[in-house]
Amino acid sequence: MSRDYLDFDVAVTPEGQGYAARVLASPAGEASAPFTLPFTATDLAAFLVAVGPPRVSSRRLAPAEARVVDVKEYGRRLGEALLSGDVGRAFRDSLAAASGSDHDLRLRLRLDLVPDLDAVPWEYLYDTGLGRFITLSQETPVVRLLDALERPPVVAVDAPLRVLVMISSPSDMPALAVDREEQLLRATTGDLVQSGQVELTVLEDATLGGLQRALLDDFHVFHFIGHGGFDAQAQEGVLVLERADGTAHRVSGARLGTLLHDARLLQLAVLNACEGARTSGSDAFSGVAQALVRQGLPAVVAMQTEISDRAALVFSHEFYYFLTRGLGIDAAMCEVRKAMAVSDEASEWGTAVLLRSGTEQPFSFTGAPVATGDPREGADSRVESLYAAARVALEANATETALPLLEQVAAEHPDYQDVTALLDRVRPVEPTTDRPMALAPAPADTTATRPEVVTEPATEPVTEAETEPAEPAPAPPGSPSPPVSPSPPERLTPPAPRRGPRPKPRGVHLGRWLRLGLLVVLVVGGYAAWRVLPSLLQKADPLVAAACGSSSTDPGATTFTVGCAPVAPVVDGSFDDWRSVPEHDADAAVFGAASRRAGLTATWQALWDHDAFYLHAVVDDPLVTPVQGAPASWWNGDAVSFEIGPDPRALSRTAALRPGRDLHVILAVSADSDRRAAADVNVVGRNSAGRLVFATGSARPGISVVARARDTGYELEARVPWAELGRSVAPQRGEVLGLNVNVSDATGTGPDWRLRTMLSSNPQRTGANQNAPARWQTAALTDAG
Repeated sequence: MSRDYLDFDVAVTPEGQGYAARVLASPAGEASAPFTLPFTATDLAAFLVAVGPPRVSSRRLAPAEARVVDVKEYGRRLGEALLSGDVGRAFRDSLAAASGSDHDLRLRLRLDLVPDLDAVPWEYLYDTGLGRFITLSQETPVVRLLDALERPPVVAVDAPLRVLVMISSPSDMPALAVDREEQLLRATTGDLVQSGQVELTVLEDATLGGLQRALLDDFHVFHFIGHGGFDAQAQEGVLVLERADGTAHRVSGARLGTLLHDARLLQLAVLNACEGARTSGSDAFSGVAQALVRQGLPAVVAMQTEISDRAALVFSHEFYYFLTRGLGIDAAMCEVRKAMAVSDEASEWGTAVLLRSGTEQPFSFTGAPVATGDPREGADSRVESLYAAARVALEANATETALPLLEQVAAEHPDYQDVTALLDRVRPVEPTTDRPMALAPAPADTTATRPEVVTEPATEPVTEAETEPAEPAPAPPGSPSPPVSPSPPERLTPPAPRRGPRPKPRGVHLGRWLRLGLLVVLVVGGYAAWRVLPSLLQKADPLVAAACGSSSTDPGATTFTVGCAPVAPVVDGSFDDWRSVPEHDADAAVFGAASRRAGLTATWQALWDHDAFYLHAVVDDPLVTPVQGAPASWWNGDAVSFEIGPDPRALSRTAALRPGRDLHVILAVSADSDRRAAADVNVVGRNSAGRLVFATGSARPGISVVARARDTGYELEARVPWAELGRSVAPQRGEVLGLNVNVSDATGTGPDWRLRTMLSSNPQRTGANQNAPARWQTAALTDAG
């Protein structure tokens, strides 16, 4: 059990052109000292990489030890900046006073007057005198303190602790695997539920009205999983619930607080939502978490980065376990952080932020269980619960659910039953530095139907130097123009190919100018998740300027907008970078509509920066057929392609393709066992009738592309350098491009291999209109994705 706390209250306040740290109350009295945030934009972004979740849940792409060192250095610099001079002396004297009186010391941080500093991850404060992170001990928890309009009395809890869970996934927002989230939460708390310490109620109706009705019953905790964000127009944080028709309903923290306020036993909210604690930078209570505390909820836990599945499993179990053991919420959070810190040497222990009002604990457990018997019994029960849930997920072929469960079992009990063999089955294949990730194999004993991948060997491409180009056969009506050899005067010389895709290290791509250093930037915009960092940092203008230019023109009306990527997606087959980037459909059947397979659909997303254009596509395809033959004909096979060129809006409807400027890029699913995707670029040339068309192209190893199998098809992402698109100068913000995005579905093998159906983002994208850029759709390169 934790001891009682003395409080060390420190506020950061504006001071001239800078800040000051002021000790408002402590056992050693008041004190003050200047405060300067010791980070540039580069430092902050690098730190977000260090503490964010691994890019693929099955492995860490940066060694765990290196990640922890990064966090320690960040925490040391932050600790030395905050606890300097008289403030540092007051902190050390207060520690001594607390220890001498058999108390612990709680550091309560007030940021009311500097909401622009609310985005700094203060939970990683490190004290060199103590030789540890401050909040990784019950002796010195770190809490963010807010004033509340009222403070309800402490609630006495006689087990079980009743938790109301809402998982919201609106139909018009990026999909959230609702069933998976529920399975993971139930699995990790299964032993607590079975022992009667916790009772979970998952709300089936994720609407505001459904929540109101549910709160007529007594609950102690509200646990939200879903989308969160910041409404720039209203300047307030929101959680995204559902309307009756399943669409998104953005609910402000103040409005949500109106409901939670009247739930008399409800003392705590846990918000597992991206940007759930973000403020506007001008009103510290505009964030959802802050609004709930100000309206009287004694405590809120909000995530400042989206956490990995493994970290979420540890957090959910340990948090509710230590609460039900009778620990105060401050001490319980310290124990949770310690459990996360020793789990696979992870650095995500500072992800959760504890916001509180007042000094009293929200709960008083009247029947807290006392540990008896073999201490391994509880651990064995937990492992058994996780393993059983993993087996259920495997039987349903839900490998993404099973993977983190099995990894946690292996971490806690490496020799447990057949956990090692199961992990070998479901883990994605490790990527190498010189080739894309291979598609993950299906579990050997799965009974679920998976898309069949035709692996007929592709014919060897024939180069133009080996044979004279033949006149192509007429293409089917509405199909892309058949490849022909370009006439010499119009021929483009492509950039010299590299030996393979340029390796991209995992990390932050902040543009060449940002590497020269920026002034201190506090506009990271709140609690960013590593997996959604590209879209979040689109709101940080200095970072956008570094990656995509400082000037911008009004693009006018366009079909799409493509956001700038200060943190570039890494083409590694994890696809987590794309989670919150706006999504578009490619669903118009522009060829072969009558033979379209049931279930054939596709969506795509795009980003850009100074160096490259980035594309991600998800294709539902019941039969995946790798491409065959020469690269220029890959549009016949299973592939994602796009036409791209300068702004076509001023062209006449019959204007021809622009040689050297308009290109057709094909990202194809490959039959090669080592490379599951490859890229081709078709350039403009003249056919036998002298008409400008997309002519024979060539494979481009300079384009990084990787594909992975999905249960219902495939998914791919690509990095297309601007140089591969014939540009020597990078585009600027506000520039408009012509852009169609297409998906091909093939049928047959060998000589019978041919295009079956083509989908496009552009309903006008016929075979003829492929060669008429004025008929293309348009995309504005902006700074808002």
